[in-house]
Amino acid sequence: MARKTTSSAPPPIVVLFGDDDAKRAKELDAWIARLLPDEAGRGLALSTYDTGPRGAAEEAVSLGGVFTDLITPAFMGGRRVVVVRSADAFISAHRERLEAYANRPSPFATLVLECRSFPRNTRLYEAVQKAGGEIQDFKKPKEYQAASTLGAIAQELGCRIAPEAAARLIELVGHETEILTREVEKLALYVGDRRAITPDDVAALVGQTREEKIFAVMDAAGLGQTARALQLWEQTLASDPEAPFKVVGGIAYVLRRWLAAHELLAQGWSPAQIAPKVMMWRREAELAALLARLPAPRVRAALAALARLDTQAKSGLRSIERGVELLLVRLAAPAA
Repeated sequence: MARKTTSSAPPPIVVLFGDDDAKRAKELDAWIARLLPDEAGRGLALSTYDTGPRGAAEEAVSLGGVFTDLITPAFMGGRRVVVVRSADAFISAHRERLEAYANRPSPFATLVLECRSFPRNTRLYEAVQKAGGEIQDFKKPKEYQAASTLGAIAQELGCRIAPEAAARLIELVGHETEILTREVEKLALYVGDRRAITPDDVAALVGQTREEKIFAVMDAAGLGQTARALQLWEQTLASDPEAPFKVVGGIAYVLRRWLAAHELLAQGWSPAQIAPKVMMWRREAELAALLARLPAPRVRAALAALARLDTQAKSGLRSIERGVELLLVRLAAPAA
């Protein structure tokens, strides 16, 4: 996240941009609270415009209305704040006028632009900097950064989250910051005064997702447990009508995870070292057995078969349900 001001005075312009919608929205609320600390009088000093995610800026937000608010003193003095949400189209449509405003901003107002893109190589970016404005970039964390992001979220809530619990939560709900934040907030309430989030807490509160069910199906097949794999697959189909539409991605993810484990094994890693890397915590014995049963060429062949199944299913030539069943049987079968 970049900050582009050194002055303690309220900035004339604030730009909050980036693809992390949750962090951007949270920081917008924080800026409004900092600029207008008197919550009771905030309604008279705050103007908010929203172009909408798809709306044309000219139709959704009047530039004249925004500028009128910026040059109109707040009631009873104080600072006026004008917020334009989803401002990408608004900025594109009125870039030159906004550059001119940045060169001579209102002395008693702050314009807040909340958008997804604000390139550094533009005159507007430079003008906002010269005006003493604040520019903050909120990028979604990379997948490998998700665990540290979870730790930071938990720390803000006065908790600690164990590395295994963080990894498990990411496996269950994905890498989206907004979703992870909601889940950690629930977990923080769940653990209460204990203030430590464990893998058992994640299992108890977050529950089993569609992805977790697919992982269990694949683990059973990989370990040669044909009956169990087919039983779990039937249970998944019975409990989740959307499973046939999502299963290909889940199986592909597991197969790639197994290939990654083979690569690490070839580099001299032990199953105990590899298990956490492929989300099989404290299951190194199962991982070793699985890799011994399914050499890398066999896993790659299964991945190719899955791709063919996906193509045939989309063409109406095969049933995903029966195709997955056959794939599981083949994975569970002894090597020829």
